[in-house]
Amino acid sequence: MAGQNWGRADNLRYDCCFICVDASLPELDRYVEQRVDLMVDSGLLREVCDIYKSNADYTRGLRQAIGVREFEDFLKYYWKSERQEPTNELDVHQIMKSFTEDQPKVLMLKEATEKVKLNTRRLLRRQRRRLSRLQMMYGWDIHYIDVTSCISCASEKLWNANVVEPSVKIIKSFLDKQNANSEEGRKSCDEEIKLEPQRDFWTLYICQACSNKELRGAHEWEQHKQGKGHRKRVCRLRKSGILSQKNRLD
Repeated sequence: MAGQNWGRADNLRYDCCFICVDASLPELDRYVEQRVDLMVDSGLLREVCDIYKSNADYTRGLRQAIGVREFEDFLKYYWKSERQEPTNELDVHQIMKSFTEDQPKVLMLKEATEKVKLNTRRLLRRQRRRLSRLQMMYGWDIHYIDVTSCISCASEKLWNANVVEPSVKIIKSFLDKQNANSEEGRKSCDEEIKLEPQRDFWTLYICQACSNKELRGAHEWEQHKQGKGHRKRVCRLRKSGILSQKNRLD
């Protein structure tokens, strides 16, 4: 049963407001390609060289990340052809300048970069499917903000108008609803407390049949009278005539 409820919106530990920044697939694909090119130009290859190890296990740890395993064939061929020990001094621009377009090093570098783009696009689609599944199967209330118009231009004004302001409204509405529910819950709790009858906790009762035993409150007194020991003592006292019908204790 616990496995069936896992991940469901009504089974989450906290009340959550989910906002997803999304865009059209063509625009996202274009953005991914630009982003990968920028990462490669900014030194991605040097970072990969830092953790490069020939025939490494790419199913564990950092090497699982997109942008690492795709360069293995290129790095293996490059260091073998250069007859050098692997270092992190690789410069993409230098490689592109040093060799012609049709040389294996350049071709393999381009192929590795395209693999990074392809795998990133696949990851993007997989994430979109997972979000859809969370909505359809688990009841997550996800608010989507379309940023298609904002990706293609670096306009802070457009971003604030199309992304920041709608997000703020969604969060404000969520918090207002939470506050209203909390206030309603407090009122309901207060009403239950008011409706609850006042209980007698302090009145002193003395049971003569039980050697003048003292009991506090009506509840404790009623529980004592229902006890087997008390009833037996009362019964014996009646039979002996010590306890008259006018002085009944039960």
